[in-house]
Amino acid sequence: MEGLTVKRLFVTGGTGFIGTRFVSLALEAGYRVRVLTRNERAAERWKHEGVSVVRGDLLTPGPWQEEAAASDEVVHLAQPLTFGARVTHQRAEAYREQRLRMDSLLLDSLKPGTVRRVLYVGGTSYYGDQGTQVVTEDATPRPTGWGPYIAPAIESLPRHLARGLPLVEAYPGSVYGLGSWFVEYALVPLKAGRRLFGLKETLTHQMSPIHVEDCARALLHLLEHGEVGRRYFVVDDQPVTFGDLTRVAAETLGVSYRKIFLPRWLCRLLLGPVVTESLTSEARLSNARLHGTGFQFLYPTIREGVPALVRQWLEASGRS
Repeated sequence: MEGLTVKRLFVTGGTGFIGTRFVSLALEAGYRVRVLTRNERAAERWKHEGVSVVRGDLLTPGPWQEEAAASDEVVHLAQPLTFGARVTHQRAEAYREQRLRMDSLLLDSLKPGTVRRVLYVGGTSYYGDQGTQVVTEDATPRPTGWGPYIAPAIESLPRHLARGLPLVEAYPGSVYGLGSWFVEYALVPLKAGRRLFGLKETLTHQMSPIHVEDCARALLHLLEHGEVGRRYFVVDDQPVTFGDLTRVAAETLGVSYRKIFLPRWLCRLLLGPVVTESLTSEARLSNARLHGTGFQFLYPTIREGVPALVRQWLEASGRS
């Protein structure tokens, strides 16, 4: 590395599903990575892999803000915890307030003259149900599900751009991979011969998926090649239904399956109105802008990505 400047990269959410893979790729690319975390187990793991661990909480001011401000580049992947309980509107309101606070504490601490690039990772629920047409990042947002609760944070970003913060916005779609929702709700029951449960809307309503490996690669690519002030959908080439995902997984596993459809009212009762609305929204999103930056997918569609995930899952779990 003699004669080369090593970029200092500060990452929030670097111990999560997407963040873990992103940090590994950033290390491979030669970044000097700092990861903010409260998780002691994750901290020990990253220290052994050459990551500088910054202990702190995004919801609480502290020395971590100075670490972020001294970095060349920042990737903001973190979000408030949302798992483990039924998501009521009241719980989602708490999420909204926490998201606003963590964004403010991080972004307000950054100085335009020091930080060269900030990659802000949002959520496609901000765009909401766009109907049956494939839409671009220029579509008018119609927040649904989690969308209304992340909207205030996203709509505060122009303020930071106006003061000169070099922000690039990334919006991952439905990310699947080892350790994801798809393993728990599809692969495990398929392999065990159990019935799958779902909503009738998932037969026709499409989502925009992306394999976690491509998602992490795309985020690193946008950190380096994304245009300041622009938004990018991080999705693969082909919107699909949940049924499409399940069929490809079943074909790869060589199994058949039965699906039980739950009434919407029962889903609302079990999961809450916020998650139910997310599951029944259409999200047919174009990745043309991402392609335009020169990004190339390892898994352009689920036809490549899901079999790769199944093989990885079988190997990791010792199944055959």
